[in-house]
Amino acid sequence: MNEPIPPRSPEPPRTAPRRLHPLLRVILYLLTFWVIQSGVSTGFAGIAFLLGKEWLGPDSFLQSQEAILLIFVLVIVPALAVTWIFVRFLDRRDLASLGLRWPEGGRRKAGRELVTLSLVVMVLVAGWLLGILALPDRLAALHLAGLSGDLVTGRPWWPLPRPWLFPFLLVLFLIQGGIEELVVRGYIYHALRERWRAVVAALASSVLFALLHATNPDVSAAALVNIVLAGLILAALVERSGSLWGATVAHGVWNFVLSCLVSLPVSGFSVFHLLKLTTTGNPQITGDGFGPEGSLVLTALGLPLAAGLWWRTARNRDQPREDTFPSAPEDATTAAPL
Repeated sequence: MNEPIPPRSPEPPRTAPRRLHPLLRVILYLLTFWVIQSGVSTGFAGIAFLLGKEWLGPDSFLQSQEAILLIFVLVIVPALAVTWIFVRFLDRRDLASLGLRWPEGGRRKAGRELVTLSLVVMVLVAGWLLGILALPDRLAALHLAGLSGDLVTGRPWWPLPRPWLFPFLLVLFLIQGGIEELVVRGYIYHALRERWRAVVAALASSVLFALLHATNPDVSAAALVNIVLAGLILAALVERSGSLWGATVAHGVWNFVLSCLVSLPVSGFSVFHLLKLTTTGNPQITGDGFGPEGSLVLTALGLPLAAGLWWRTARNRDQPREDTFPSAPEDATTAAPL
């Protein structure tokens, strides 16, 4: 029996010809997003300065890595507004066409993806840990020294019991992952899909995704390769489901599990975590200060996963280009699926 053909990413009828080349729209969109992010960060720091020196001290919230995460999360409202403007007036489509919708199958399918993808993330993390443990100590080793100092002493700016910081960070990571998915797998990927086949658009958007991390602390060539692989995996989830939901879940849960539970840096940043865990050995194997995302062990896990997902996508169907979709009359209207 043939495998069922997965649903195509939604492509609504066009109400009018789209304006500007997709690459130009992508560049303008990224520049606009950068301006928004810089503005939110500057405004946040300005408000803290006006509130007094206690907000800028070494133990203050603003000097913590969690503040960087929160500042990024605050971008969500202007980012959605700008995305809607681009989509409405330049792309001539709706937000649902970017994947801002439930996956095919509705909320029940979304619930299954939440559980399934969370388990897949944990299996990948466990695979990395086992890979490091299987190597000789001269190449890579893990050192566990009990609970982290964060969990013992807490953070001076956190008003609730210390364990409650974990669900707070999980929510922040899910929102942060959702914003990155909206930008890269939502707008950029779908804009490039107008001219290129799915795998080419996925590769191009994933390279851009890696370049956005190029200035992170302790970044390396292996880290950039792994981010490209992660982008390909996330783009495959979007392409197969027509929704950003699964990619957002996988992205946010990965960051949370790696940084808060495994207690190692994620993309070069460290936040409140559970364990006092360190790595030694070859930085290309352990990931060093960038975390497991800079590890060649993760490359060995991510490469077959990305290749397998895209092989299955290509095997199941040959997705037509954007210009093969029928055009609608200029006065046609489209309704965004819920």
